[in-house]
Amino acid sequence: MPIKRLFLVGVLCVGSYATAQISTCLPIPHILPEDLRSSLEERFSTFLAAQAEEHWDEVAALLGRCRFGCADGNFFYTSSYKQCLVLRMQEVRILDFDFSIHDPFTCSTKMELPTGAVVPRVAAEQLSWYLRGTAKFQTSSEEWLEQTQVTAYRDRGQWYFIPPQRNMQDKWEKAHYTDADFVRDRQEEIEIRNSRQSPIEITDVHVYMDRQYPSLRNIDFKLRNKTSKKVIGLWMRIGDESGAVDFSGPYQIKPKGYLTHEESVAAYSDFCEGIRKHPMVIEEVSFADGSKWESKRPSDQKASDQGD
Repeated sequence: MPIKRLFLVGVLCVGSYATAQISTCLPIPHILPEDLRSSLEERFSTFLAAQAEEHWDEVAALLGRCRFGCADGNFFYTSSYKQCLVLRMQEVRILDFDFSIHDPFTCSTKMELPTGAVVPRVAAEQLSWYLRGTAKFQTSSEEWLEQTQVTAYRDRGQWYFIPPQRNMQDKWEKAHYTDADFVRDRQEEIEIRNSRQSPIEITDVHVYMDRQYPSLRNIDFKLRNKTSKKVIGLWMRIGDESGAVDFSGPYQIKPKGYLTHEESVAAYSDFCEGIRKHPMVIEEVSFADGSKWESKRPSDQKASDQGD
């Protein structure tokens, strides 16, 4: 399968997501050593042909073992994740890729590279290279062209590839979700953590899939003021502390009154990671009389116990 003209974009993969690195350094043109460039073209042609010819064991092998490239962090595929990804690629595959419309660039925050020159082999082996261009996608019912990028990375002396999962996910969602999915109340995806000590109770919670962005969940709920004091501000956390959505502000709730609100959170960022169940927790409440209630988190409780 021909590759019309190969332009490359390289980025050093650091942390859990390689794409995060792009925003932290300026793009500068670089060139692969000739033998790495030719071997990349040949192996990427094999990757495209394997999808066109439905050789899915070969596709799985060409994905390699690293989800974000092997340069740093070594986030390896689990067997279940790779199986899910290959199944999605069977439904949304790439038949061809035209790279001729983009300029090459790379960026690195951990090493200095010669501008506009051939990248030293040691550095080239550590970089993940982004292939940007127009892909020809195919499902069982249609074919279309779309601008996207595929990641190529080196591991143990070979090239491997990470498909454009965002494009695949968007198309998969549109093909698989029906109206019934959007109207179903998904309360089971939210964990309500009402503390007995909290002056605010989370109640009447309903959760629906967003029609425009199916990975999002729109949460409708009420907050009940259990006290005889007027609430003038509150802070509520939706999600784990490492990636929570904060609902906070000078919201007013009358004594024994209610506040109706809606928030949106991501149920998943990657369709093969599965749906995250988000906790909803009241963290802090401010009253008109100047008093304040704060939730005692487990870490705070542990510190308090050690101090005692």
